[in-house]
Amino acid sequence: MKPKQGYLPTLDGWRAIAILLVILYHDYLYRFGSFSDRWFNEHGLHGVDIFFAISGLLICSRLLEEEVSTGSISLKGFYIRRALRILPAAYFYLLTIISLRLNSIIPLTPKELLASALFYRNYSRFSDTPGHINWYTGHFWSLAVEEHFYLILPGVLYFIPKRWRVVSLGALTVMVCMWRLYRQQTRPWEFLMQHTDTRLDALLFPAILAILLSRPHLRSLFTRFAKYWWIPAFLFLGLLTTKFERLTPLAETVLIPLTLSGTLLLPSGYFARFLESTPLRWLGRISYSLYLWQQLFFDGHFLGYYQPLGFLQTFPFRWLALFIVATASYYLIEKPFIRLGHALAPPATPGRHEDQLGLRQRAWHGRPADS
Repeated sequence: MKPKQGYLPTLDGWRAIAILLVILYHDYLYRFGSFSDRWFNEHGLHGVDIFFAISGLLICSRLLEEEVSTGSISLKGFYIRRALRILPAAYFYLLTIISLRLNSIIPLTPKELLASALFYRNYSRFSDTPGHINWYTGHFWSLAVEEHFYLILPGVLYFIPKRWRVVSLGALTVMVCMWRLYRQQTRPWEFLMQHTDTRLDALLFPAILAILLSRPHLRSLFTRFAKYWWIPAFLFLGLLTTKFERLTPLAETVLIPLTLSGTLLLPSGYFARFLESTPLRWLGRISYSLYLWQQLFFDGHFLGYYQPLGFLQTFPFRWLALFIVATASYYLIEKPFIRLGHALAPPATPGRHEDQLGLRQRAWHGRPADS
């Protein structure tokens, strides 16, 4: 029997890299003599694309494993677990923002709040008010894209016959890419980059890759080339230094998932071991809470010296405040509701357990975790 994938510590390492990129992108520019973190200040937003690739790979893999284990996919169980995984922490953050608004500390409009709570914050025309500072819910755009993906992928896997899944998802991916290229002819990318209809391929292609990797002969073929995972990584990094704006989203869609899957298929590699180091795994575990709360403390890149929270938005207090609040959010909100979701709808594959953190997961390499 094919071993269950379960917890993949390598992905926690990638989550850690992704969230650090996002934070540094939102933070002030740091200078150390003649050196600075300007690259991260300019390109850190691509950490969100890493999150998208992780979601596409992991969610699709879990659903496929459930199908193999039980013979079907439980849509009810999936949405119970996802709701209790995403919503409690997100809504607690929104409640905090509301309380700060009621005390006249930060700006917030009902339109912006509703768009965030109902996950259509990524369409500015429906969620923004011209002239209003909407920074503190701005990151809900990526949560909206992921929620929309959760509405599509399980249905495709549930209703579409297995032999047509790659074709169906591939056709949808191509349509998104073509639509994006068309829209980019009339609108700058900064107006389109948050829209589901122009970004969904960043999650769809990783899902296609997960389906292909679930087939033993294709997984074996991919494994032979896994040691070259650094090639798509360097191709993407090289593209960031060019001016081919229209090609960058397509490159993200393909190159980032290939990079991630390469490290998953080569767990004995040096970089994979680095990703599975204890500090990165811990950062990856709390990355969702870090993503939610960093928006409250890190606004220097875009809002300059607008600091309604005072010293909590200054260095080093913003880092300290973020990690204290995010850690509390993870252990007091995320974990209890994750356990509740698993109790109400037990998953077919094991998730992250504290006693698994010392184990290296080998299922993507064709070996059980304890081998």
